[in-house]
Amino acid sequence: MKKAIDCPYSMIDKEIICEHKTARVTPEDIKTVHNHDGYEIVFFLRGDVNIMIEPDIFKMKRGDMFFISPLVFHGLDLEDISGYERIVVNIQYEYLKELGDAETDFSSLFRSDESSNMNHMRIPEEAIPAFISVAERLNESLESTDFGHFVLSKALLIEFLLMTCKYSSNVPSQKRNSLVPVVVSRIFDYIDSHIEENITINAMSLELHYSSDHLSRVFSEATGDSLKRYINAKKIVLAQKLLLQNYSPYDVCFMAGYNNYSSFSRRFSQQIGMSPKQYQLSEKRRTL
Repeated sequence: MKKAIDCPYSMIDKEIICEHKTARVTPEDIKTVHNHDGYEIVFFLRGDVNIMIEPDIFKMKRGDMFFISPLVFHGLDLEDISGYERIVVNIQYEYLKELGDAETDFSSLFRSDESSNMNHMRIPEEAIPAFISVAERLNESLESTDFGHFVLSKALLIEFLLMTCKYSSNVPSQKRNSLVPVVVSRIFDYIDSHIEENITINAMSLELHYSSDHLSRVFSEATGDSLKRYINAKKIVLAQKLLLQNYSPYDVCFMAGYNNYSSFSRRFSQQIGMSPKQYQLSEKRRTL
């Protein structure tokens, strides 16, 4: 997986985005491992593609639908870049929260018993055309200026989400971490359990009983990114969550395992594109 976490975070700037992507993909079109501040649905139709949704890698098959929660790192590994076809739906966090009611929590579609990060469904072949049809109508409505197109877009998104519900328990199981080396799974687990500390690769190597060079090499081979960059990126995700809980940026610095506010703020700005305080204020304005 030839990727790198540089500035992987992006804000979903529209309430709903829906794209049916069928054009030929070039290496330059492939996004790095990244995350969003909202929800994402990837509906796989064609190609030879692996998808990474931390901490797992899956071989995608036609009809696979992946529901990815906010701030979860994910990326693609295209074995054959000539025929990748998919439908991608992005939904702002607050918009999805308000979309349902007391009995219908659509955010539950984006987690499962196996993972709080994602959910995986398999849509049978005979149902795929119906999903494509609703997605294409949703895309047309989002691009329309006709009277009532916002209402129609909302209705079509709800229809798409409700259609998926009947398939949430009909997924042929993929062995967890089947494409991820055991040592890389242990690295993911170590990072998650020590994320609030000052993680060093040397300390990790002592606990996992591998050399630091070996850990760095196998992690890079499996994910396409350096272990050090991934650790920092994960810490910034934790910082985002804490800032959204209204902790002060200064307190968040130490809660995320940094020892120096200046280095924390600099790292946060590099990854998110704004300072911790600016991020906190911008998210407050979006929810008003």
